[in-house]
Amino acid sequence: MSEEEKENKQEPQPDEQQANTETGSSPGPIPGTEQHSIINPQLSTEETMEVHHHTHPGHGKKTWKEYFWEFLMLFLAVFCGFLAEYKLEQTFEKHREKEFITSMIEDAITDTASIHTAIPLNLARINYADSLAVACFGYKGTPNDNLRLYQFQRKCIYYPDLVYPSDRTLFQLKNSGGMRLIRNKKAVEDIVAYDNSGKRLINQQAYYEMYLTNVAQSSARLMSFLNFIKFDNNLQKPEEAKLVNPNEEKLLEFGNNTIMFKGVLMQYVERLKEMKEEAVVLIHTLKKEYHLK
Repeated sequence: MSEEEKENKQEPQPDEQQANTETGSSPGPIPGTEQHSIINPQLSTEETMEVHHHTHPGHGKKTWKEYFWEFLMLFLAVFCGFLAEYKLEQTFEKHREKEFITSMIEDAITDTASIHTAIPLNLARINYADSLAVACFGYKGTPNDNLRLYQFQRKCIYYPDLVYPSDRTLFQLKNSGGMRLIRNKKAVEDIVAYDNSGKRLINQQAYYEMYLTNVAQSSARLMSFLNFIKFDNNLQKPEEAKLVNPNEEKLLEFGNNTIMFKGVLMQYVERLKEMKEEAVVLIHTLKKEYHLK
């Protein structure tokens, strides 16, 4: 058989293909694909069941107990976090409170030292004011009278001995909300009392400065301050002290202002003593209540 006849025999003729189509039969499987087209019924069933199992809508539904425990664990986690934050805040506030107390003690000690120095100086000034007033009211016009006026005036009005309370800690306590950190009631009461005594001192200090100015102005109508400069602020000889047109009216005004200044000085010293006592009480209270040395 020739090669042409073999090829014609293997390939289906158009008439045969048309006949197969009309009868509903299909050609056989393509050679080499028979193995892949075989379906394993058991494997197909298992895969179908597995997919069906994972997509079941009712699988894994939580009970109320599981929801309860999840809620409880979440609540405990949040609550513990809150407690930790609260504890940290309390620790910080206690530290700040102790810092304020330590600073308050330092301020009170500083004020006590200043007051301790100022009291005797102002007591001496009171004596000079008294002597100056006596010299004004008993003036006879002698050189010694003039000298006494200059000397007492100089001691009376020179460099006022004032105390300015330390308010750095009180300022912070009042303006930064720090006063709420002081939880000890006795400490708060003594701090407030000390603050009030400082306010009274400052108030009296305003009168101190005002009446001191009045004395200085009255003396300026009688004295030549050039003499203080000329004799190095320390007149020792009667001939060095001369008044400018002295008269009874000027001397009376000078004496009256000096007497009033003396009264203000006496009240100021009382305020100094009061504040010193409050400072001592405050220091003792703060050290005792906060166990400080």
